[in-house]
Amino acid sequence: MACLLYPNGKIQASASFPSQTVEDLQLDRLAEAMSISEYYRVSAGELCALFTEDPAIICWRQAVIRDILQLSGLDEALSRLLDSLDGWEGRSSGRRVADSFAVGFSLEDFSWLEGYLRKVDASWAELSRFSVESEGLHTLVGLLDDLRNSPRYQSIAADFEALCSGHSAPATMRIGYNLDKELKPSRLKLLRMDPPAEKTAKGKGTQKRQMMLNQRAIEMDALLLQRLSAQASQDIGSFVIRETAVLRGLRRELVFCLSAAKLARSWQAAGLPVAFPALRPASEKAFSARDLFDPLLLISGKEHVVCNDADLQPGGELVFLTGANQGGKTVFLLSLGLCQWLTQLGFPIPAREAYVSPVKNILTIFAPNGQEYGRKGLLAEEAGRIAEAISNLTEESMLLFNEPLTSTGPEETKSISAEVAAVCMAAGARGIWVTHVYELAGERSALEAAVPWGSHAGSMRVVLEDEEGSPRFTYHVERGEPLGNSHADDALRRGGVVF
Repeated sequence: MACLLYPNGKIQASASFPSQTVEDLQLDRLAEAMSISEYYRVSAGELCALFTEDPAIICWRQAVIRDILQLSGLDEALSRLLDSLDGWEGRSSGRRVADSFAVGFSLEDFSWLEGYLRKVDASWAELSRFSVESEGLHTLVGLLDDLRNSPRYQSIAADFEALCSGHSAPATMRIGYNLDKELKPSRLKLLRMDPPAEKTAKGKGTQKRQMMLNQRAIEMDALLLQRLSAQASQDIGSFVIRETAVLRGLRRELVFCLSAAKLARSWQAAGLPVAFPALRPASEKAFSARDLFDPLLLISGKEHVVCNDADLQPGGELVFLTGANQGGKTVFLLSLGLCQWLTQLGFPIPAREAYVSPVKNILTIFAPNGQEYGRKGLLAEEAGRIAEAISNLTEESMLLFNEPLTSTGPEETKSISAEVAAVCMAAGARGIWVTHVYELAGERSALEAAVPWGSHAGSMRVVLEDEEGSPRFTYHVERGEPLGNSHADDALRRGGVVF
């Protein structure tokens, strides 16, 4: 039963998320950073499967994670429930093999039932003391309460005892057993290997034959026990799986919610803002955020993270972002894309506040590196990526272009970029286009005139401050006309190249 990620048991089909977007936005790195442990890892693919346009689902998840962040100790209680779920999953098979000569059950495994009942009670008692506001956590507590009071739960001990009639849980030992006519364990037998035969006057050969006979007999006994124990193992395993299925289904939901809370707490620990965005209808094509930052900077160990405001005009806007090399353009692009992605997972976002409309997909085109384009050539690789993005383009798409079409001359780059931009604007899409082709931003009124029914065209630039005659990089962005200088010489000097 899903109750933490979906309202009223509603489950959506897995979303189709572009693999290129996963790579360009470095979603694998973000997923690894938010994983609560090595064992409870989440992957970018699993997270992308949660991507949804449904505001009801987004708000449902936001409420659950908000409770976890705001109620002290709730995440520890949910973590204990998660750990105990894994313990129950581990009881799905009864047969144990100690070594090559012993096959059977360790009877301490039969005592799993007592632990199962105790953990259900403990989880219900612990979670009931929190004054949760989210419907998802209310549903979880109600699920535990209903389970504890159900006739099936009340009779589970008797059912298990009937399955394993005649046996209780003694001290740990390795045994073999026979089955009765109902295929239930009955007579028990301790398995061991006879000690080696003593030397006799007949010499070593007799001793060797005696050992072979003993070992062979024991191996035959083990094979017989394996065959006899198979049905009992299946019966006990089926019983465990059936009785714990309701709660074991919560495992991944708990992992996702606790992972989202861990990510948000890492931002808070660094003194950075955390927010749950307000949702706007998809038709508004809204995106507005205050003090937005790129969470990948923290993962990279950056001590100083700059926050920026980000606004796209309602109704759709394609913004051309220009400015100095290494001035923060790509970081700004990533912060906006990751904010949209996290919003549609229902997770907290890296900003002080925001309101966002859901998008159908996030399409990225980043300039490929030399390892990626191989024999096809850079232009062919870029053309293929653009064609794929255009084929998935809708009016509810978010576009994130990071200096595409870098493999041609300036005039060709300008001409092709203008055509691609016009297609994107005509579709009504919105997003950010990082470029050194300043004419795209400077002549954007011509683009709007060419497709007056489409998205707006805007311009943003990197903010530079003068410091004793040299530009100082602030890593802020602002609305404004392009400055027409990439300051490549300054970037080279920072990299150690002296003219």
